[in-house]
Amino acid sequence: MSAVLHAPWMRRLQATTISMVRRLGARAYLILAAVFSLLIVADLGMTSLVSAAETRLFDLLISHRISTPKPDPDIVILDIDEASLAGMAADHGRWPWPNRVFGELVEAIEKQKPRAIVFDILFSDRDTQRPDSDAAFNEVIARSTTTFFPMLRLDPRNDRLSRIPTAMLPGVRPLEGGGDASAPIAMILPKVPAALDNSRLGTHQVTPDKDGVIRRYPVWLEHAGWRIPSLPQRITEEFGYVGVERLDRREVLLNWRGPPFTYRYISLVELYRDLKSAKPQRPADEFAGKIVIIGSTAPALFDVKGTPVARIHPGVEILATAIDNFKNGDALRERPSWVMISAALLLIWSMAIALYRQIRIEVFDTVFGVLQGGLVLIAYTVDNILAWNLDTSATLSLGVMYFTVARIYYGVSQGLLADSRQKDAMTLPQGSRLLAVLALRLDGASAAERRRFKGELDRLVASSRLDAGRISRLIDDPGFVQDVFADAMLVYWLAESPDTDWRADADRIEAALRRARPKQHWDRRLICSRHSANLTWQTTEEWKAAAASTILAALTATLTPQETPQ
Repeated sequence: MSAVLHAPWMRRLQATTISMVRRLGARAYLILAAVFSLLIVADLGMTSLVSAAETRLFDLLISHRISTPKPDPDIVILDIDEASLAGMAADHGRWPWPNRVFGELVEAIEKQKPRAIVFDILFSDRDTQRPDSDAAFNEVIARSTTTFFPMLRLDPRNDRLSRIPTAMLPGVRPLEGGGDASAPIAMILPKVPAALDNSRLGTHQVTPDKDGVIRRYPVWLEHAGWRIPSLPQRITEEFGYVGVERLDRREVLLNWRGPPFTYRYISLVELYRDLKSAKPQRPADEFAGKIVIIGSTAPALFDVKGTPVARIHPGVEILATAIDNFKNGDALRERPSWVMISAALLLIWSMAIALYRQIRIEVFDTVFGVLQGGLVLIAYTVDNILAWNLDTSATLSLGVMYFTVARIYYGVSQGLLADSRQKDAMTLPQGSRLLAVLALRLDGASAAERRRFKGELDRLVASSRLDAGRISRLIDDPGFVQDVFADAMLVYWLAESPDTDWRADADRIEAALRRARPKQHWDRRLICSRHSANLTWQTTEEWKAAAASTILAALTATLTPQETPQ
């Protein structure tokens, strides 16, 4: 390993890197900010990173809200659960049941004057074994004024095989400029003629995000110049709910009411048995004015999906949430993406300018942490108080990315420059030069104070116009020097001319340190000493001895008389 590190190519690479760091200096932070800005504007590789952060942050905030909207009490789910599958099996089979069963339910519920009966069941096939059952169901739907049915949009690649003209779909509207009346569309419609005649249909499919989680619900689908409404939007339009004017978007971010089974559920088998009973026990107005959604939570029917509030969420409750959002017009509003991207750019350039001006690195770290925490707190507060999703993920993720790269550059550049200066001083060719040393020690400093002091000193040294350097281990004596001078820090100047004005630079550094933290009284506890000498040497060993003598003289002067080693 040692041989690799000392290989010629490794030394050349290190020398090239040090030279580049010296040339760039603090300008590197501005260059990094420009690179990040170009990547964001050109959208090169940032989208997936930001969108991943966006979904994770949204899920975290929405699933841990303090204040969650209450589910609409007028929305009731008639649940085909496992108990219903088992309870109905003796008379009608486990699944699918004869459509006559649903006809009986619709007739009984409509007597109570509900607002709507919404099927979350796709009646995609006729019951060839029981045609009389289909006919009975169709008769009930023909008389119904409250039933709504779903239809399913298939893969657009199948459109050319379809014989269904888009213009003939119930509830479609042409977009501005009109639609193509002859354009076919691949769509599964309910095999219930009366449902098509009633025209109370809408799509009920949802498209998960890339991670398979459902966060949005479509308001409508577009095809061949036509707008095809979703089932919740069709209900909203039918009854003129408040949401119809406000949801002028193709899809909405759902405002979840809570985890699964937040809405009122009624097991279908319990209701069906009560309706068939000679003496019904359930209230005669149980569904008056309600929106009754008939769907399934039975795992055997596979209508479950992942959402931000649950990994397994019944599809029927996702539909109920969408209807609730559309009915009350409180789907989550979203800020334009450019707003938070602009905020991210502002944060990145603010950090770049702060680093360019050589702000104390511990102050930079603290302010950045506070800003990041504040952004999360603001987003969380807005999610709890307002029906808004203030997505700060772009600002957070891009800010963290820039902070990480800039911080790595800071650490590497500081280490490389310190090491290179130390090596330069230790391996000078024979000659004569001025070596000036400023030794500093903070009396009674804790470990944390020493770290802050070192950070401030590094910042001041980096801004030196005379190429000052920091050498903390120039003297490699593990005993006396380490024990006595462990808390001391050294700044040195190495110049060819004895007339170099290094004292002005030393005055600047010392004055800045005394002003740096008045609350901690650095000015009262800071001990400084200076020593300079014109060194002449012939060999590296002579240089080391002369340099060590100069540095030791400066270090010794920082000790009080009581601390002088015996």
